[in-house]
Amino acid sequence: MKPARRRRDGLAFGCRGRLSCLPGWWRGVASRRRGTLPRALPHVMSLYSRAIPCLLLYNQEENGAGYAMGHTEDSIKRIARENGAALIGIASRERLDDAPPSADAGYVLPSTCSIVSFAVPLDKKAARDFLCKKDWLSNCADRKHVVQTLYHISDHITDFLKSEGHEAAGIDINNTYRLEPGAADVTEMTEFYPDFSHRYAAVAAGIGRLGLSGNVLTPQYGALVDLGTVLTSAELAPDPLLSENPCDRCKLCTAVCPVGMMHKTKKTAVTVAGLTDEIALKRPNTCCWIGCTGYHGLSPNRKWSNWSPYRLGEPLPQDKAGLDALNTRLQKADPQMQLEHNIFTDFRQAAFDPHWTYNSVCGNCRDVCWPGREDRETNARSLLSSGVAALALNGEHVATTEEEVVEIETPYLVRVALLKSDYNRLHESGASVQIPADAPPIDAAVLEFLSEHHPEHG
Repeated sequence: MKPARRRRDGLAFGCRGRLSCLPGWWRGVASRRRGTLPRALPHVMSLYSRAIPCLLLYNQEENGAGYAMGHTEDSIKRIARENGAALIGIASRERLDDAPPSADAGYVLPSTCSIVSFAVPLDKKAARDFLCKKDWLSNCADRKHVVQTLYHISDHITDFLKSEGHEAAGIDINNTYRLEPGAADVTEMTEFYPDFSHRYAAVAAGIGRLGLSGNVLTPQYGALVDLGTVLTSAELAPDPLLSENPCDRCKLCTAVCPVGMMHKTKKTAVTVAGLTDEIALKRPNTCCWIGCTGYHGLSPNRKWSNWSPYRLGEPLPQDKAGLDALNTRLQKADPQMQLEHNIFTDFRQAAFDPHWTYNSVCGNCRDVCWPGREDRETNARSLLSSGVAALALNGEHVATTEEEVVEIETPYLVRVALLKSDYNRLHESGASVQIPADAPPIDAAVLEFLSEHHPEHG
């Protein structure tokens, strides 16, 4: 057992066997008895004999085999499931000692002793319809609902832990990054390290393992999940790790990225909680940002795209410095990034705004990855034969073929793909342009530009 790190009311406190693991009303009884936790146990048991298992949370092995599940852990898992979690696991802070820097829980909550990780699956039909370009917005609506669900789960767990006398902090679901030297805001960031990594937490809590894409793969849902995390000072019994990696190295994730983020043959090792997984060697994070944000959604062979109608006029730079500089220029020109309040200043507020649409255009490497290989192959074929996205004059993103679009230069450093039929109507008959109230800022700005200037295609 680790030595006690502090004492309170004569009771020993350490990273295992802390009285903070006990419900508040037990701590009150125990704290009135002098001595360490073992000497206080008889007094507590005399009052609550049926709850003895909840007190046996000290001097146990880190892998969780020796822990007795207690009141706090049971309650956390019940709360998570009641509020929509399909998967939930618990890890100790020590399990992340060997993980990359974004797994340092102390960055958010210095008193962290345990990590609670949970997952909510996305709708499979909406994901497949998204991939094959049958339906864009249903998947967007599902993602918004899942994000809201994750926040609700996080809030309920955090409130419960605080009511029990522990410190607790929910991690933002997305779009919150660690400060970077020299970066005034997100537009100047190049690494995009999260405050705390949901993925590493999920591995350490036994929910899944890192697949070739770097996404967390679960046996039950593949990578088609979104993740949430709560950090707490409570010492909780950790769950067993997932011994086998569900990823079978089909490499389909590498085939469905329009910007080629993942190398098809080269790999790198990532260790979390003593588990070392090989993931595809990746290009700089700004490459992923350019593709997933939608600044460039067109595949190299120009036969398919993600749901973004935007593309660059030149190939992506191959070096990190070039990608970083390009991404900064694109973000500085992006109308969304000029707004005082956007999804990067307060993602939670956006997620609960009834007027905000989660206009996700990519995520292919995650969406394609279902548990069954046949399903994965179907998903990949559907995407690679889905055609390209174009921006219609009514603000919709529509699927078509590259032969049916024209590229128009915009003031925002990107070109927009328009249907040839819309382009002709715009020039020949002055067709009206409609800007939906919930249009993404860049779509609204581009549509306004088209309406006012009727630009020629390149």
